[in-house]
Amino acid sequence: MAGELITQDGQLQWRGLLLGAGSAYKLTNLEGWLDLPDMRDGDVPFDSYHGSQPGQLLSDRRTVTLSFTISTDPAGFTAAQKALRAATAPNENPAEEPLIVQWDGVKAMVNARCVRRSIPVPRSNGTGYTQGAIQWRATNPRLLHLPQVVAGPVSPPVAGTGGLIYPLVYPLVYGAAQSGGELVLENEGNAPAQPVFRITGQCTGPTITNPDTGQQLEFDPAYVLPAGRTLSLTHETRSVLLDDGVSRSNQLITRQWFTLPVGISRVRFTSADGQGLLEALYYSTSI
Repeated sequence: MAGELITQDGQLQWRGLLLGAGSAYKLTNLEGWLDLPDMRDGDVPFDSYHGSQPGQLLSDRRTVTLSFTISTDPAGFTAAQKALRAATAPNENPAEEPLIVQWDGVKAMVNARCVRRSIPVPRSNGTGYTQGAIQWRATNPRLLHLPQVVAGPVSPPVAGTGGLIYPLVYPLVYGAAQSGGELVLENEGNAPAQPVFRITGQCTGPTITNPDTGQQLEFDPAYVLPAGRTLSLTHETRSVLLDDGVSRSNQLITRQWFTLPVGISRVRFTSADGQGLLEALYYSTSI
């Protein structure tokens, strides 16, 4: 589980190495974690008068820098340096990996790569003391609160039953209303979350709807998801994959991808044959 070594504020975990409070690497400064990343704007200058037409404003990559101090006996100092160098050594064409930080009681994660390591070698090295820094860069600037939320599964709605019986007899009994088919999701962060929707068959022509905005992820009404197979719809990559990794994006005829806003949101699930199950996986998200 990501962040299993972290037990208190001021701690970081990278590749199984604990950094910060309670470790050999004492935190002196953490930059870029709570900061707003650089922003990219699409503003267009007016041709004939002052100002610009506001464009879309988007966050750029997040850069996180940990400044630390190592202060220990010479034997422990050598081991600490060796462990740090091993944990921050790049692989060939390294993929992003989880960097987990706990701050102000919130344990959160970014997927990042280590892009800088500074371990000066002053004369005090022989006594077991040095100051240094590590820098990571995350292409997705969102801070993903841990643990991940898994909501559901939920099946398509069941039609109501019963109704009024004539001649009327008081008290009136109206029967049962339609039930099911809806997930209620809470994003406790301060920025929209990117969900992963997981549909399990058997079902025909499944549709996922945001009832607050009307946005839909709708499959071809004739598309059949076999029994026991799972489709994953990932907002971040806009991918639609079967559990064996085969893309079924060509079966998605309505592509209105939507995020989960801060607070409570609802997601509805329907299918042409009334079958199937839907789960939502997401992280409360901050920027």
